[in-house]
Amino acid sequence: MKIVHKIFIVLLIICVIFFIFNYKKIFYGNNISIKNKDEIIEKILNGKIEYKANIKVNIISNKNQNIYEIMQEESQNKSYQEIITKGDIEGVKIIYTDNVLKVENSKLNLKKIYENYELVTNDYLFLSSFSKDYLESEDTSLEEIDDTIIINLKVENSNKYIKYKELYLNKDTGMPIKLIIKDSDKQVIACIEYINIEIL
Repeated sequence: MKIVHKIFIVLLIICVIFFIFNYKKIFYGNNISIKNKDEIIEKILNGKIEYKANIKVNIISNKNQNIYEIMQEESQNKSYQEIITKGDIEGVKIIYTDNVLKVENSKLNLKKIYENYELVTNDYLFLSSFSKDYLESEDTSLEEIDDTIIINLKVENSNKYIKYKELYLNKDTGMPIKLIIKDSDKQVIACIEYINIEIL
């Protein structure tokens, strides 16, 4: 009887220790993933996001529609883009670092360097462009639909071709799903899908 009593006490102690170390996870869920999700969204909105991504860009005009696959990388001091779609512009690279813009075409062995060039990250294909517009816009909104967070904004002081932006984020992870660009008539002119993205 004493052995059974000792075993019961040992099991009770083990259960209490387990409960103490897992209390937050049991009652509050996985706080690590929640924190990471919030950090990712905050970094995107504050323009401090660093990432590598493969994106599919659908450019829509009055006459046609073109789809490109692009490899992108952004950090605080470098922006990089390379066209990986097969075709005439495959291999074109745009690299911006230290106030120098380089445009290269590996197929044609061409390189052009521009110094003191306005940031290539003003290019609407980059997440930093969305961040910049979000921080400057006086007309922003956030909505949740099913498992998606949608951040809407109106671009201030822009031309009529890039007037509205919608960034779709995964509600559970905070990771970008797609970015939609609309003109002043709210017609879609570009859709950027994040095929694969890694936050650095």
